[in-house]
Amino acid sequence: MATTLDFPRHSEKQIEQFRSSGYWNDDTLSTYIEKWSNKTPKKTAIVAPDRELTYSEWHSSSLKFANALISLGLKRGDVIAIQSPNTPEFLIAYIGIALMGGVMCTLHMPYRAGEMAPLMNHGNTKAIICSQGDNKYDAPQTMEGLKERVPTLEHIIVIGEPQNGQKNFKKLIENATSSPIKDPPIASDPCILCFTSGTSASPKGVVRTYETLTANARIYSPTIQLTADDRVMVAPPFTHVFGLTCATLALCWGSTNVLMPLFTPELYTDRLINAKPNILFSAPAHVAASIKAGLLDDVDLSSLKEVVIAGSVCPPEVAADLERRMPNGRSGQLFGMTETILIMQTPLNERPEIRHSSTGRKTKGIDIRITNPLDDTEVATGEEGELLLRGYTIMAGYLNNEAANKAAFTSDGYFRSGDLATCDVDGNVIITGRVKDVINRGGIKINPTDIENILQAHPGIILAALVPMHDDILGERICVFITLSPKASITFEEITSYLGQNGIAKMRWPERLEIIDEMPMTPTRKIQKGELIKLL
Repeated sequence: MATTLDFPRHSEKQIEQFRSSGYWNDDTLSTYIEKWSNKTPKKTAIVAPDRELTYSEWHSSSLKFANALISLGLKRGDVIAIQSPNTPEFLIAYIGIALMGGVMCTLHMPYRAGEMAPLMNHGNTKAIICSQGDNKYDAPQTMEGLKERVPTLEHIIVIGEPQNGQKNFKKLIENATSSPIKDPPIASDPCILCFTSGTSASPKGVVRTYETLTANARIYSPTIQLTADDRVMVAPPFTHVFGLTCATLALCWGSTNVLMPLFTPELYTDRLINAKPNILFSAPAHVAASIKAGLLDDVDLSSLKEVVIAGSVCPPEVAADLERRMPNGRSGQLFGMTETILIMQTPLNERPEIRHSSTGRKTKGIDIRITNPLDDTEVATGEEGELLLRGYTIMAGYLNNEAANKAAFTSDGYFRSGDLATCDVDGNVIITGRVKDVINRGGIKINPTDIENILQAHPGIILAALVPMHDDILGERICVFITLSPKASITFEEITSYLGQNGIAKMRWPERLEIIDEMPMTPTRKIQKGELIKLL
């Protein structure tokens, strides 16, 4: 049966190559939830702050939810959106949608109607799952209003108390059957639809098939020696491909998913201490905020064996500071994007300076190239250029966005990551910044990333971001925005003196300081520099 979502596909030549090489096979998510519910039915699959689910319970609830969706008239290939924190209900819905062949479209928690409507229309969303309303955000009412702006939206399913005419998530499951799905998806069917951040005006949607999603879980996981005995805590939201893919890793390997619904330094620390994960996927901002709030001082982190930091460039000192607090563990980094999933990992047996400063080496089945952004010519080993990527897990193209697709790929099929990077003789890739973040100060191109890393190593600074400010003579000058640790203070003169002491030339110093209470962040804890520029 053809799906209702028309999205870019890999070429027949690529499909043959990926399958003959053993990267792609016929697995779907059903393969893994059924495997572990049969093999280890009583094993704890999900650990939330308020409850736990076994693999048998997860499978049963998801199968009933799948049948409930079918009873509502939804079918294989239909897009079903979700806006929910990292809760058991999210994972039940994720697998339920997969079992009946739907395509789960993730919507970040901070999004409201203005951000969601264009994304939902882009995917022709048929249903949406959301949490019940509270005094800060009435999600069900927001979704009701979206029916006027999203013509395809038919069903609103609420985790908690629904409003008039809306469906109750729990009751749908309670009233559903456990019948086998009559028309289950196959590996080449679409599974998830994720949008890159900040693209509501011209959405960049990436559709993942089971082929790429499950292949990535099989191929990436051995780089961190993931097994069924592990307890995996995923700090990023499941509404982002980083968080969702890491939760999928745990499922595919029969591990336990340790959940943190929404990030606060206090809850993050509590889950690390009391839920006792031994593998942690985290963003640098999660770690930095918790350390500088003093919450990880003199606490028991003995359960942690591997911490994998990603989502944005990690200052080496942040990774090193966390590792010093883990008596039995190591910290390293990975590289991935919505368009690529997880494709690089620092080797666990490498020296700390490699694990803490680089995003590691490419995984099996991935080709990398570092080129001059102006003409796509390859740069020499160790020189900076744009990171280009090709392989079995790189998207075939954005959904319904030909203009973005033309700009995204080279003539020989490499994906332009937009990241600046270097690569040493051992294949270790270091992300040095973003092409679009380079500041042009009177013809001098200034990459802000290393300066930001130095500032964030200052004991009084939690986050730092350098952005351009317009100047009639030089074109652009530099403004630095910072957030401070509790009770800390700092002056502009102290900032420039600190940079000078750390070897930053005066021509690269910021010329204005702005101290703000909270840094504007994406759901995956990346700083939104566009919002900072608006403040100027």
